[in-house]
Order: sequence, then C-alpha cells, then structure tokens
Amino acid sequence: MEECVFNAIRKRRTIRRYTDQEVTDEQIDTLLEMAMCAPNRLNRQPWHFFVVCDKELQKTLADHLGLHPYLETAPVMIAVGARPELSTTWQMDISAAVQNLLIAAAAMGLGTAWVGEPDSVLWEAAEEMLHDALHIPLPLGLRIPTLIAVGHPAEERSAHGRHDRFDPNKVHYGLWESRKLGNRE
Repeated sequence: MEECVFNAIRKRRTIRRYTDQEVTDEQIDTLLEMAMCAPNRLNRQPWHFFVVCDKELQKTLADHLGLHPYLETAPVMIAVGARPELSTTWQMDISAAVQNLLIAAAAMGLGTAWVGEPDSVLWEAAEEMLHDALHIPLPLGLRIPTLIAVGHPAEERSAHGRHDRFDPNKVHYGLWESRKLGNRE
C-alpha cells in the first residue's frame, strides 16, 4: 500500500497541456473529497472550492495572469478559497488540501497545475475578478490564493526520482552541521 502512495507522490508533476477529454463529475468529486481529508488546525476547515468550467472566465484569468495555455485550456479549473477568520493557519490548511488534491489527481491519471501569487498586485485583481464572476459576497472575507488547472495530460512527464529531488544537504539532524543519518542526538 505504501508503494502506491509513494508512486503517486513521485508521479505528481505540473502539467500545462491537456487533451479535450472531459474530467467527470465523479473524478472532481473524488478530488474534492481527498482535498477535504487534509489536516487543518482544530478541524476548522476554512476552505471553499469553486469548480469552474467557464472557458470565458478561464481565458480572462489566463490573459490577466499570463498563464497560457494551461489555465484557459484545462477542462476544469478549481479556485481554492478560505475564510481567514476561521483559522490563523488558513494558508497552511488550504496548502495541505491542495497537496492532497494534486496527489489524488496524479493517482487517478489526471494532470494538474497549481498556480497563485497571493498578495501581488496581479493576483489581487484576479481575486476581485473571481469574487465578481463567482458571486462571492464581499462581507464573507473569502480569500482565493490559488487556482488549480485539472485535465487529462497531453504531455508525458517522467516521475520524480530520488536523484532529482532528494538533497541530503538540506537535511539536518539537530544542528546545522549534523547532516548524517545516525548523528541524531
């Protein structure tokens, strides 16, 4: 069982080109269920997920953010929002949810691209567009710090391997200088 999880994590890659094949409602539902299984502080679950299949809105956001072609051509875009007043760790909470969703998508053979740059001028304008387009009431204080493009990959990317990701120089056991396994004190 662990090997399946490990393989899904290694297989998860950013995909920027998608086929025209539809992502089913069942697949979307599964992705969102897996997202909501994420750890979150005090089980506050501050997240909200907006499933967007509006090509005009996707193109407008892609034009504004310069995210071509994947944001506009993905069969589905998921806007991930959160209500900051529900949790002081709302950014961590939704990051965990997004990671669950990305790994679940990889396990299902779907491709994803996770984008966002909260608190930048471009992104603030994109959030305003999303609030208007998705009819989100402003008094809710909902933030939308990230978007996820989802679809069937039109490109093949190899899985990550230990050789291209694992860096033992970034592992420290206690002190900065203690990098060797077995130097745990």
